[in-house]
Amino acid sequence: MQQKTLILGASGQIGTELTLALRQKQDPSTVIASDIRDGNAPLSESGPFEVVDVLDAQALEDTIRSNEVEVVYLLAAMLSAKAEMQPEMAWKLNMQSLFHVLELAKSNHIKKIFWPSSIAVFGPGTPKDSAPQETIMDPTTVYGISKLAGERWCTYYHDKHGVDVRSIR
Repeated sequence: MQQKTLILGASGQIGTELTLALRQKQDPSTVIASDIRDGNAPLSESGPFEVVDVLDAQALEDTIRSNEVEVVYLLAAMLSAKAEMQPEMAWKLNMQSLFHVLELAKSNHIKKIFWPSSIAVFGPGTPKDSAPQETIMDPTTVYGISKLAGERWCTYYHDKHGVDVRSIR
């Protein structure tokens, strides 16, 4: 039996493409798309779709348990331009959603997390060409700050609790 995958924030540009690609590679019924509201016809017509507010920890846990989800892609986030207009809400969405997923993995409800970081973690002092893995990170946007903090939290949960979380920027 194939593992079940939940894509949080699936209605965004990356989420839509990822969901459709995963559904082509595996049984579409095992790839559950989700977002805060329905309305993405390609996703809801090609496989299961759940309305999930990532800020509601209990609803998120209920969705993961009822669907027997093992893998989560956390793509829900408030990106740079909008985040600059609503910094407190951006921080809440970007960080609380990550904490909810990390805690579910820590409690063994999720086996693997994929969480994208961003080039936004860098700042004006970062080398422009071939930035090394260990380099100056001085983000200047709320989105960048939350992604840098998220990277550190992912490392912490991996080191302290053995959470299998993978990220790329």
